[in-house]
Amino acid sequence: MAQNAARRYDAGAAAFFVETLCQDADTILRFGFALTLSEEIANRLVFKTYESIVPRIPELLKCDASAIRQQLLRRIWELHHEVNQEGQSSEHSLFPLLRTLDLPTRAVLFLIDIVGLTIDETRDITRMDEIETRRYIAQGRQRLLAFNFV
Repeated sequence: MAQNAARRYDAGAAAFFVETLCQDADTILRFGFALTLSEEIANRLVFKTYESIVPRIPELLKCDASAIRQQLLRRIWELHHEVNQEGQSSEHSLFPLLRTLDLPTRAVLFLIDIVGLTIDETRDITRMDEIETRRYIAQGRQRLLAFNFV
């Protein structure tokens, strides 16, 4: 009798994945877009992010929601640097603003002003020093205020 090749998953781990990890999928996707300026590349990065984090579920079970979100954001940041792709998705309404910003500025602006992370949490994800982080957020906010959204 041939053995069933299907994997057996722990019901608790599967529930954790769906109920906890997937709660941040939209944030991770939006961060992926801010990094890549491409919905297609962002989708691939999100898939790779979750695929790479699944083996870590046992250790993530011990973390609170904000620590999990930070780990997901850090992982997509790392994967983006490994893949290092950028697109041209002009259909997105924020594309005209985002394309004028460099990658670190887009990332810091998104993490602090959209996700609501602190400077220290953002530094932990991006591995930037405090002065860099503050410079990028100031530049991003200045460009945002000067941008004509009409």
